[in-house]
Amino acid sequence: MTAKKVVCLVINSLGGGGAERVFARLANMLGRRDNDYKLVVITLDTDIIENPILDSIEHIQLNCAGSLLKSIINLRKILKSMQPTVVISFLTRANVCSVIAAFRNSFKVIISERVNTSSHFGKGLKGQIKKSFTRFFYEKATVIIAVSEGVKEDLNAFFKLEHKDIIVIGNSYSYTDLLKKASEFDVEYPAHSYIVCVGRFYKNKNHSLLIKAMKNTDSPKTLVLLGDGPLRAELEELVIELGLEDKVVFKGFVNNPYPYIKNSAGLISASLAEGFPNVIAEALVLGKFVVSSDCQSGPSELLNECVSLGVKQLSFAKFGVLLPVNDEVATAQGIALFNQPETINTYQEKTIYLRERYSHQAFLSRFTKIINEALDDNK
Repeated sequence: MTAKKVVCLVINSLGGGGAERVFARLANMLGRRDNDYKLVVITLDTDIIENPILDSIEHIQLNCAGSLLKSIINLRKILKSMQPTVVISFLTRANVCSVIAAFRNSFKVIISERVNTSSHFGKGLKGQIKKSFTRFFYEKATVIIAVSEGVKEDLNAFFKLEHKDIIVIGNSYSYTDLLKKASEFDVEYPAHSYIVCVGRFYKNKNHSLLIKAMKNTDSPKTLVLLGDGPLRAELEELVIELGLEDKVVFKGFVNNPYPYIKNSAGLISASLAEGFPNVIAEALVLGKFVVSSDCQSGPSELLNECVSLGVKQLSFAKFGVLLPVNDEVATAQGIALFNQPETINTYQEKTIYLRERYSHQAFLSRFTKIINEALDDNK
């Protein structure tokens, strides 16, 4: 009997981020299918698993502790022994390591970029070296998948990959599933008494600007922050310094954020950069009012059906409100909108159209097509 071909899915970890959630969803959807290949998930690090995969899927953890060098060595070693037919990777470190592992091996590498890549590289010499290093290996990938048109444009411009065929596959959501999760428990705050922000405490999420903007409003709403990360202590100190202990709440990482989103006055994001912000899409599918910075990339595609044009002032888009990036005054104005029931109701009515727009089946079909084409090419 001929051994089954192997398809590997590779990511840094199954932690609590949006890309990790999408990766786990893809793995589980593929794992439930009757495939003619064996599916294996490889994570480079041993972070706590916040986005679990099916027990039936083989999962290999490499314990690279965030090290690029360890990731390259360990992933290349395991893939050389497994000899998969196709490797699909998410996020930059996993993408680079997967392409390196394919050197002098016969497997195809499909890399998926989930963020606006240029925002993760500095402008100094070190940033230029990282850029050149990453571009060299992205160039060698069999297929590149971008999570949004904005990320595709960024890859083309930043890495000069215009000649590469970059495929856009957005994320997927189920209104029924989200509504079910949003009903799993009651939150401790009165309905619509707070604004919610969901995201890890990293520089790109720009929580500090959001907190400073809260200081400059007389909004009766509380800002509830769901997430965790290396900047938490610094942000907590900022809240104390500004005297906002009664206005800003740190809930930490919440495995199911949807009851908090559904019960809120709406969702706000002040990010400096995104890829395809899952939490904005999920809030819209749940019928919530959304205010977001018009960063590269994703918010404008979700809220205004176009790639970011870089708004210069608070702008009322098709499905939500866009703010200029890193603008404290405009962000304070955006916070004030959560006290306007008519504005909120108008946008909530518009979101009904979005409930079926991002189906899981369409997402799975597009990934399956790419996998099958790669498998067929190896026959």
